[in-house]
Amino acid sequence: MNKAGFKSKSFIKEVIDGKKNLTEESARKFNSVLKLGDKAFLYFLDLTDLIHAKSLDKKNYYIEKLRGYSQRNSAKIINQQQYDFYSHWYHNTIREIVAHFDFQEDYERLGKMVRPNISARKARQSVSLLLDLGLIRKTKTGYAQTDSVISTGNTIWSLAIQNFHLQNMAIAASSIETVPRHERDISSIVAGLSEKGFEVFKEEIEKVRTRLLQLAEKDTDAQRVYHVNFQIFPTSENLRNGKDQSGEQ
Repeated sequence: MNKAGFKSKSFIKEVIDGKKNLTEESARKFNSVLKLGDKAFLYFLDLTDLIHAKSLDKKNYYIEKLRGYSQRNSAKIINQQQYDFYSHWYHNTIREIVAHFDFQEDYERLGKMVRPNISARKARQSVSLLLDLGLIRKTKTGYAQTDSVISTGNTIWSLAIQNFHLQNMAIAASSIETVPRHERDISSIVAGLSEKGFEVFKEEIEKVRTRLLQLAEKDTDAQRVYHVNFQIFPTSENLRNGKDQSGEQ
């Protein structure tokens, strides 16, 4: 790394390990050795900015920039279709609708069956995406779901999942005004918990999710599509900070 002008021989390793950030200046030093072309270097800079981005908006901004570089390449930083699936809440809803209702390729009608409504163009693109991903298949009487599962393990999927959850929570908030009370159920619990209690709550929520999915699989006469959200998050600082085990200052 001396050729690149870095004083520390371990600098790049520390960057890889997440102990140090690669600034634009250090990236240019690094490129003096790599000798990337202009486009490749800009890609490298945007990738660095994505890693450093703190807000969800910034992360999405750089993801879109990186996708722009790879539009004509077979090798992409992410699978664009899988990213799109989780970045838009209505794909899951469309997947449920078409499995239970033959919309007869009337995409305007399909879009209006989604709440909030989406355009016919988005409905058509959604069905096409679900087919390409193998999440639905064409049948003689319409469409059916498959057993395909999309993995959400890495950082890029985490970003897409964040987008999905934010959209779901926004829809849940708007439903208080747009959905009649008898058609929804919204409640919350506020509780003081220890770290152990928090883990127990998460385990119980996971059990409920599993149970509800099992019940949904057994319900073969679906009439509507529902989103069921669970959230548990802190609304205070650690109450034990600055106190000993007995709770005294």
